[in-house]
Amino acid sequence: MSTIFVCGATGTQGGALIPHLLSNNIKAHAIARDPTSPRALALKAAGVSIFPGSFDNASSLRTAMAGCTGLFLNLMPSLTDSTQELSQANRILAIAKEVGVQHAIYSSGLIQDLEKRKYWDPKRLGFVAKLLLGKRDIEDAVRTAGFKHYTILRPGNFMTNYLAPFVYPMYPGLVERGVITTAFTPETVIPTVDTNDIGRFGAAAFLDPERFHAKEIGIASEILGLEEILKILSQATGRELKVEYMTQEEIDAQTTTNPFLAGQLVARDMSEFVDMAEVRAWEIPLGTFAGFLEREKDLVKETFSI
Repeated sequence: MSTIFVCGATGTQGGALIPHLLSNNIKAHAIARDPTSPRALALKAAGVSIFPGSFDNASSLRTAMAGCTGLFLNLMPSLTDSTQELSQANRILAIAKEVGVQHAIYSSGLIQDLEKRKYWDPKRLGFVAKLLLGKRDIEDAVRTAGFKHYTILRPGNFMTNYLAPFVYPMYPGLVERGVITTAFTPETVIPTVDTNDIGRFGAAAFLDPERFHAKEIGIASEILGLEEILKILSQATGRELKVEYMTQEEIDAQTTTNPFLAGQLVARDMSEFVDMAEVRAWEIPLGTFAGFLEREKDLVKETFSI
């Protein structure tokens, strides 16, 4: 039986993958800073082996990864240290090789061909550019680590960003005032992704490593404009939600100091880097934003106090 070490098991992506692993009789190992937290205990109750530790502790990683045949690598970037993600990834990859992992999957982002992006300007984007380049370095590390199989997943804009807790830093004012103030334009279309679809792709890859070997897969569930997203969200919340598009002067004044705004700027043409026909060709079911909100209706109510 396969055993997968899942990074971020208590988080958005790892938490989406684990049910698909368990339902296919694949074991999961994970680490948690606090194994007694409600999320960690829920995973343990579901059958996940939880080990105390962190991505900065090689000893705890080695213990947690012992006996694992696969690695699902996804890391939360630090908003104060642009090198942390790469440092943690290198540590995890080295230990994965050491303990005999055969298949490494890295959930990255739509970061391919950064230099071809219309708004790519490392100096202007500042910290965000460093984070994106760090993800590219991690992709290179996964490709060259020497695993029998590797896969890179590149999900788009998470649907979870429109609900608590992510909505507050990502879109300040949406919950409080019903307004998103954004660096996107009215013409921007966004490759949105239900994290459950990331879980589906990840599990499918672990189940069929030959098919997914050396594949680098853009993932989107739907391509939607921001006004379409807010229309669907308005229907789910019963609140009138709207968009305010920032002027270029407003954007220029904040880009170097606001990483979320800088991320929106560089993502204006993100939809050009995912092909929905190619996504569907994998024949893996895809969710919708409306379906996501229905599934998460309790969190919708909690977020928007309805």
